[in-house]
Amino acid sequence: MQDDRQAPAADRTEALVRHRLGARIGAQLAHVLDRGEKFHDVGIDSLDIVVVLAELERDFAVERIADGELWDIADSVDALVRYLDAHGQGTRGLAVSTSGAAAARAEGVAESGADADRAPVVTGIGVLTPGGVGTEAMWRVCLTGDGEFREITHFDVSRTGTRIAGFVPDEPGAPAPGDAARLPYLLHRAVTAALADAREATGAREVPTALVLGTTDSGGCPGTEVWRAWAEGTRPSPEAGWQPYGAPLVDGPVVQVGNASAAGATALGVATDLLRDGVVERVVVCGVDTVTETAFHGLASLRTLNPRGCRPFSTRRAGIRISECGAAMVLERATAATTPGYARLRGWGSSNEASQAARPDHEGVAKAVRRALADARTEPGLLDYVNAHAAGTRHGDIAEIRALEQVLGDRLPKVPVVSTKAALGHCQGAAGTVEAIMTVLTLARGEVLPTLGLEDRDPRWDHLNLGDRATQAPPSVGMTISCGLGGSNVAVVFSRD
Repeated sequence: MQDDRQAPAADRTEALVRHRLGARIGAQLAHVLDRGEKFHDVGIDSLDIVVVLAELERDFAVERIADGELWDIADSVDALVRYLDAHGQGTRGLAVSTSGAAAARAEGVAESGADADRAPVVTGIGVLTPGGVGTEAMWRVCLTGDGEFREITHFDVSRTGTRIAGFVPDEPGAPAPGDAARLPYLLHRAVTAALADAREATGAREVPTALVLGTTDSGGCPGTEVWRAWAEGTRPSPEAGWQPYGAPLVDGPVVQVGNASAAGATALGVATDLLRDGVVERVVVCGVDTVTETAFHGLASLRTLNPRGCRPFSTRRAGIRISECGAAMVLERATAATTPGYARLRGWGSSNEASQAARPDHEGVAKAVRRALADARTEPGLLDYVNAHAAGTRHGDIAEIRALEQVLGDRLPKVPVVSTKAALGHCQGAAGTVEAIMTVLTLARGEVLPTLGLEDRDPRWDHLNLGDRATQAPPSVGMTISCGLGGSNVAVVFSRD
């Protein structure tokens, strides 16, 4: 192989730029980028660019680039090469292959183990939804639409336009809705079920395990009146409700994220990063939320609740119906997993436009989708299933379809875009996790379920496949999208193998 220090300066510079990029975004993507291709057009995250630039500044002994000039200089491989050749002091003896193809092959050999661990294996699932307990109950209700939706009785809803929410069906000994122990109960049940499912598939192998929790924390923090009652001696401390379910579930790090309806999907991304970085070999991701007065009245004040329930992509869509849920997924490093599992988590991406409180920006959703595909090293043309956020709000569904049109273009009509919220309700902070589970089950079973509540389909989307009926078209690459209040958007990519 040619010694890079004997190659032309421009070739050495380009090779090192691609090498540094490859360490952040993957060698394959870094070496197939056209020299003039804009980084933001292919979904490369700005944080990755900043880190790469800092390394190149050290490599070439250039002064720190001013903030105002950074994005003009660091917008493509070509722009970086021209700047470094003009202002740098050479590569300071660093040896990197000048052949893009050779570099890609060399990186591929060096990163083969790391590449495998970029895509964790889904080995266990545990779920409690208004459809019932377990995956079969959830799958069935997504076909039939006969979930547990009933009147709220544990707080006053007389001043709102709707009194209905989705509840996990009652079980003997379970804390009732409104009880401080309800959320930890759902958390414990979902996590223990997912771990048991993983152990059944992988054996009794015990490894350090982390927990990443996605929630709005709607049931985890008792309200002011509960603490006042405790102070007055009229009820025991709400903390007592945690004790029966408070036994340690994992022996590794515990992380909680709470970016509204995108929390469950964000938790999957955080878990993926923990596994990629080698912090642990196994992570349990759990999305969990309950129906609380704070969440219900907060959404009612935004006029986002619909007494007729979620009707995604319909001309009659007018808002959401909230539900409680506990949904857990076990992810394991691919090189440590002893089973193929349900699917592989290939990549994730996020954005936060903070443009409006409750109205998503399609550009922000498109950024999250592009970043997820780039992180998954997956071309948009390979995507053949989307479990959309599609909460059935007037503007939200439009923004999401516009984002998918922007990324997928002419291919979109061929891709099933499905919503499960008509069947399960909007599971709040758990929505991203439960919808990721539906995506994984769709890939594992090779069956695309219908979007329920699609009466009076919006004619602007007549050309799209919105899951009008169940089909037997087995997808191999699927994506779930979550959009939270405040402009938080997250997309997660899974593959069948």
